[in-house]
Amino acid sequence: LAHRARDVARRRDSRRRDSDASDASEDEDGMTDDDSDASSDDASDESDWEEVEADAEEDLDEMAADEEDAKETTTKAVAKAKAVAKAAKGMVDDLAELNMDAYDDEEEDERAAAGRLFGSGRMTHYDGNEDDPYMTIKDSDDDEDEMPDDMTMAETDLVILAARTDEDVSHLEVWVYEEAGVTGNAETNLYVHHDVLLPAFPLSVAWMNCAPKSGTNEVNCAAIGTMYPGIEIWDLDCVDAVEPVTTLGGYSDEAIKAASKKGKKGGKKESKALKGGSHQDAVMGLSWNREFRNVLASASADTTVKIWDIATETASQTLNHHKGKVQACEWNPAEPTVLLTGSYDKTAQVVDVRAPDNASLTWKVGADVESAIWHVGSPTQFLVSNEDGLVMCFDTRMGSKSDCVFKLQAHDKATTGLSMASGAPNLLTTCSTDKSIKLWDLNDGKPSLLCQHSPQVGAIFACGFSPSVPYLIAAAGSKGTVAVWDILSEAAVKQTHGKTLEQYYRVSK
Repeated sequence: LAHRARDVARRRDSRRRDSDASDASEDEDGMTDDDSDASSDDASDESDWEEVEADAEEDLDEMAADEEDAKETTTKAVAKAKAVAKAAKGMVDDLAELNMDAYDDEEEDERAAAGRLFGSGRMTHYDGNEDDPYMTIKDSDDDEDEMPDDMTMAETDLVILAARTDEDVSHLEVWVYEEAGVTGNAETNLYVHHDVLLPAFPLSVAWMNCAPKSGTNEVNCAAIGTMYPGIEIWDLDCVDAVEPVTTLGGYSDEAIKAASKKGKKGGKKESKALKGGSHQDAVMGLSWNREFRNVLASASADTTVKIWDIATETASQTLNHHKGKVQACEWNPAEPTVLLTGSYDKTAQVVDVRAPDNASLTWKVGADVESAIWHVGSPTQFLVSNEDGLVMCFDTRMGSKSDCVFKLQAHDKATTGLSMASGAPNLLTTCSTDKSIKLWDLNDGKPSLLCQHSPQVGAIFACGFSPSVPYLIAAAGSKGTVAVWDILSEAAVKQTHGKTLEQYYRVSK
């Protein structure tokens, strides 16, 4: 604007000088051409001045507006700065109260500090909550008694071992049975405590409390026979175990690795090599010797029976007295060197493992053997069940091939399991694929049916009395579950054997 104003002023001054120079030559009666030009220039200059003044006023208005904005921005900035300064001053005051500069140098007595917080400073110290008179709720000697872990078993719990296969996956399940009134529960509880993954379809299981390699330490183990030739021994006290403690027989580790490598290369797989002394086929029956705790007997589909030394993990003997698959084996409770075996060659045999050449006594049973047990009340007698549903009792004192003491058509289908109660030696239970359990009275050698029960577990493959609570029977079937039957709930049992069985009650009923 100033530049434009100076241009207008210079043009006016130039025209005045030109006007003064031309006054001498003017005529008296009129204006010259220069006068008309000057008049035109004056009009143009006036227009320029007006434009300059208008622009100047517009610039002044803009400057005034900018000044107002600047004042407002400055006011806000000042207010914000004051707020930040106030907050900073508050933080400084708070930090000053903490005296952080002297934090490391402060050596105040802990009891005095506690006194300022909790009382007058005269604080009383007790060695334990038991000595404090103000502690009305004392500590428990055993926190686990008050708040038991879900995985902790009580001494009164009854344990059942059951092997199960579901969609080609096999497990050994550890079931727990809590009897009503014993564990503080109003009702009985039956549940799976934990399980163990098995390599193949399970066929047999035997509990034992002998540890491999030591043979003397009391442990809680289970021997498992499967469709594989090896016998796995698992530590049941180890809930999260991923592999067995050891395997008796079976495939050698080197053979398994070699077969795995050949399989990856796509070549033809060769049969795996077995450990020395191993069975050649599936292990169908197992029996642990309670007298000689390091001894385990196994019956196999390879027609042999092996005697294992658990401490050394080796087979000490191999018995070849059967001509077919051996389904069952059991040590005599009174004579721990005498072994009962039953086979698909339709015979039951008794052998003393101390005898030379393992000479045996043989009895024909008419069909494939399903189960074989010793008579609890008469250790010289044994019972055998077969696939035709028959149960036969033989007396070893009568010699080989002697007639049976009694014969019982227990079921219409295969009698898959037999068990006798240690607390009531004349009670026999049988189970069958007909989905029923039956209880028999063997008084005077003449079996009579007391009662029967359908536990809703499907076709029943195994049953057994509890060794410590003989009025309870466990059964497992094709539905993949376990059931427990309290036989004292049956009037016939209570009437005939009530006094004998009730002495095993763990609570008053």
